[in-house]
Amino acid sequence: MPITLAVHFLSFGLVATSVIGGDVVDGAIRGALRRGAAQEAGAIAGMMLRLALCAQIGAGLMLLTGVGLLAESHWARWGQGWLTVKLILFGVLILNGPLVARPASVALRAALQAGKVDATPPPLRRLALFHVVQTTGLIAIVALAVLKPF
Repeated sequence: MPITLAVHFLSFGLVATSVIGGDVVDGAIRGALRRGAAQEAGAIAGMMLRLALCAQIGAGLMLLTGVGLLAESHWARWGQGWLTVKLILFGVLILNGPLVARPASVALRAALQAGKVDATPPPLRRLALFHVVQTTGLIAIVALAVLKPF
């Protein structure tokens, strides 16, 4: 159990770093667009793909180690309300990437390459919403895991 728990925490660190890094990259893109540097913004936007890969690896490891931790405890926590809500939030955050962030990133990169962007293009607004949802969801998951309110 200690190794599974350690890998679970490391995986969470990878996901959290990706979420925070995404917020930082989003801010850097906005700054470049405010300065009128669309090419710089396009180069920075490429970093989002790397962060997305890190988040996917971390989320996959978290899922595997989470199931491992449940199995090691003989599924004693399975069915508890906090765990159910935590798993639903985890699923929402996982789906948020391919359903919201991926299309918005593709549209943003296309707009940047075409040179047709203003200071806040619609894809960038969708990415901002994506980052708010990811950050809030991650905080909620941690709060549920620590407090176990129900």
